[in-house]
This record gives sequence, structure tokens and C-alpha cells, in this order.
Amino acid sequence: MGGGEVLKEFEIALDITRSISNREFSVVEGDTGNVLHILLTDDGEPVNLSGCRVLAIFSKSTGTSSQDSGAEDGGVCIGGTAGNEVTISLFSTSFAPGMVECELQIYSGAALKTLVTSAKFNFTCRRGILNDETVQSTGEYPLLVGLMAQAAAAVETADAAAAAAYAAAAATGQAAHASRHAEGGADPISPASIGAAEENHTHGEYAAAGHTHTLSSLGAAAAPQTKELFLDTSGWESFGLTRWETVPGVTDESIIIITPAPASLKLWAEAGVRCIASNNGQLKFACDTVPADSVTANILIVG
Repeated sequence: MGGGEVLKEFEIALDITRSISNREFSVVEGDTGNVLHILLTDDGEPVNLSGCRVLAIFSKSTGTSSQDSGAEDGGVCIGGTAGNEVTISLFSTSFAPGMVECELQIYSGAALKTLVTSAKFNFTCRRGILNDETVQSTGEYPLLVGLMAQAAAAVETADAAAAAAYAAAAATGQAAHASRHAEGGADPISPASIGAAEENHTHGEYAAAGHTHTLSSLGAAAAPQTKELFLDTSGWESFGLTRWETVPGVTDESIIIITPAPASLKLWAEAGVRCIASNNGQLKFACDTVPADSVTANILIVG
């Protein structure tokens, strides 16, 4: 039917306790039309997932990511006649070239605190022929090469002319300077010549006789502040995988630059930790999965 979506759909049988052989399949890097239909069983019996929260965890060549049925746009739906079908609309960030492994984490119980993890399944991802390294064919390529050569020659000519002019100006200035000193003359530099006030000066009628300047009165920004923030594993909310942290010095006008401490780089990347919001004195962090250990953030506050 015209105008409909074209999707790649893959059927997968998955057991909680044991591995099941599935037909091999592959996806292409950057595609957004891949859908996984997973039937979950426990030793062959359907597992009713009604009321459960399901996370799909992906391990790929560039790190780890997740999709969550508990998130509004998590790309994971639960359904099926027996309530055991998990449908995953694969995000393009959930896979990368090479082998990709996936497992499901199922949270159940009254408070969704009981966790079981399924067996793993895997698939492959390949790079598309058209990617960020592809050069488009064109009949004008020889002309382009010629123009690039002309441009390079023009740059060399301009650089040479600039160097010659600079050398001539420097030689003239040095000669004049040497001649002035040879005649006993002093350097003609005064406060006025460099835009400064005389050592002894008075203020006009618009300024008080005695006054002081501050950063604010001169329109200057406050000095940047650096902070170190420790994020332990217990502070992440179980559903939203978010947390608010108090950071003195943060304002609505602040420019904030956050980087993981060197020792936390690997855990930070694997868990997908990031800052998603700020408020006066507070920063909000989110992650794809709770880091395996505590991480430390280096924070630069400007303004």
C-alpha cells in the first residue's frame, strides 16, 4: 500500500533459562525500520509479562545501551495472546557494526523489584555502502582537482607575499629604533600613547573623587568555577534512571561543561551517563543503565 512504512521484522524465540537457536539475521548501521518480535518462554512455557517492566540491554562494539518499556518513548511494547510477546522497535543507537548481543531484564512484583534476566541472543550489523566515508561520483572531478591546485598555489603566493611584507616592516622598524637610541633618544611611549590614564589625574563631574571598580561595574564575568561531583550507584531512581544533584554556583545563566573524571570514563560511557537539565543550584543527570560502580564528574561553571 502506497505511503506505508517499509520495515524489516525479525521473529525471535527466547527462553529465560536456556539458549534457543534462532535463524541468523543482520541489520544495517543507521537503519530505523528494524523491529524485533520476541516470544519469551520459561523452559518452553509462555511467560506472562502483563504488569511487568522489560528492559532490552544491547552490547555492541561502541558500548552498551538499553531500551525500556517503562519509558514513554522507549521503543519496547508488551503484548501477544499469551502476554509473552516483546516488540522492540530498534533505535539506531542500539546497534553498531560487528556482533550485537541482547538480553531482556524483566522486573515484576508489586513494586517491580523482582528481577530476572533472560538468555542472550545475537545478531550482526554491517555498514551501509553509503556512509560518512562515501565519495559521490561526479563528471566534474578533474575540474575540481584543477581548481584545488589553483587554490593551493594562490595560498602559497599570498603566504610568501605576507612573509616578505612582514620582514620588510620589521627591518624598517628595527632600523629606526636602533637609529633613535644611537642618537640618545628615548622610546616615545607615554600613558596617552597606549590609551592609559596619567599617573596623576582627576575625575570629571560625573565620577566621585574616590571610587572603586568591581568585576560587575566593569561588565566583566565572574571567574569560572570548577567542581567535582561524586555520583554513587544508589542515587539513581529505579524507573526514570535520573537524579538531581546540588551544585553550588549553578544559575539559570550559567554555561556548564561536564566531563567524566579520567578514572570514570569507561563506566560513564558504558552506562550512558549525561546531564539533561539544570536549575538554580542543581543539575539533573540521566543514564541508560545504572553504572556498575560510582562515577565522578568534573564540572566547569562559567558565568
